[in-house]
Amino acid sequence: MYPPKFGYVIPDSIDEANEFLSEHEDAKALAGGHSLIPMLKLRILRPSYLVELKGLNELHYLVNEQKRIRIGALTTHYEILKSNLPLLSEAASTVADPQVRNMGTIGGVISHLDPSADYPASLIAMDATVKIKGVKGEREEPFKDFAKDMFSPDLNPGDLVKEIIIPDFSGYTYSYKKLERRAGDFAIVGVAVLMRKESGVIKDVRIGLTAVNNKAVRAYEAEKMLLDRSLDDKLLEEASTKAMEYANPTSDIRGSSEYKKKMTKVMTKRALLDAYKR
Repeated sequence: MYPPKFGYVIPDSIDEANEFLSEHEDAKALAGGHSLIPMLKLRILRPSYLVELKGLNELHYLVNEQKRIRIGALTTHYEILKSNLPLLSEAASTVADPQVRNMGTIGGVISHLDPSADYPASLIAMDATVKIKGVKGEREEPFKDFAKDMFSPDLNPGDLVKEIIIPDFSGYTYSYKKLERRAGDFAIVGVAVLMRKESGVIKDVRIGLTAVNNKAVRAYEAEKMLLDRSLDDKLLEEASTKAMEYANPTSDIRGSSEYKKKMTKVMTKRALLDAYKR
């Protein structure tokens, strides 16, 4: 299908983009376009204007500071994949196909907030922070609060995601396990695990789940069960069962809710075991 007619605007700065978007509330920001363009073709969206962001170099960077990593909103999946960041680079490697990884951006993903996207499980496990730029200035929000609901980021008219900030998890092992119908598809279930061990004893663990609820969730109770213990078959079974309780999926073409819930347990087991053995 062909998209509806729209205007096309190329701002010279993020301030100009903020101002235009605030003045035209039905306008949409365009980054990689891999979520927006299909929605235009299906006429799910009918914006008056598209505001092109790709030329804004002030949104395109990845800076590794002493205790945190700052990722500009226009950083592509491929750039994140190649940066060797704990957990997040592994999640980036599972996103779609090479074309999408070279064009799609992390800012676009979290601004769209598809409940089956790959990054949210990792971002919520990493206690990521989102920096938002609007006409009234900048603010920072924890990712868990920024993601209000499916397709519902905490963005006001004129707001743009400027950067994502993640703590430095050097020394942690990690794993992202994704169940998909075919390579490059959206997740049926995605589980992200970060783990710090000392002599085989788990001292810190974080479990993020995607595609099993309206938004990504942390399996906090499962994490508590694992602290200060060594992973064995019994503990692995108990913790993955507890993580499954955080899943409240809906049935769709990728599977029934019962199937997805059971696979949450299976994928959590795999991610925990993989992180523990690394």
